[in-house]
Amino acid sequence: MKQWNEIGKSMPYHESDHYLDRLVDQVTEEAIKRRAAGPTSRVRLMVKAASAAAVALLVIGIGSALYHQHATAIPTQSPMDEFLGSLDDSEVEMLPCYEIEEIPEY
Repeated sequence: MKQWNEIGKSMPYHESDHYLDRLVDQVTEEAIKRRAAGPTSRVRLMVKAASAAAVALLVIGIGSALYHQHATAIPTQSPMDEFLGSLDDSEVEMLPCYEIEEIPEY
């Protein structure tokens, strides 16, 4: 095994010029492919983001419409409350009241 001092300033590995030229060509071709594909992938990402936002707004809009429709369909008072509210004091006194003195055992 060579010691560090024996190597000196020369490169420990030797590559042919043909190999280096081919390596540079391959790296350049790959860089050109990635650069050409870059904007396309960004556009796809933007389209996906816009689609997701549109779907979210659609779901929120439909949910809001259904909530408001359901909220207006629910009466504010029960029928019993409306009936008791329509009675005057003398009619309320005539209503039968039941008291349970004991809870029956079964």
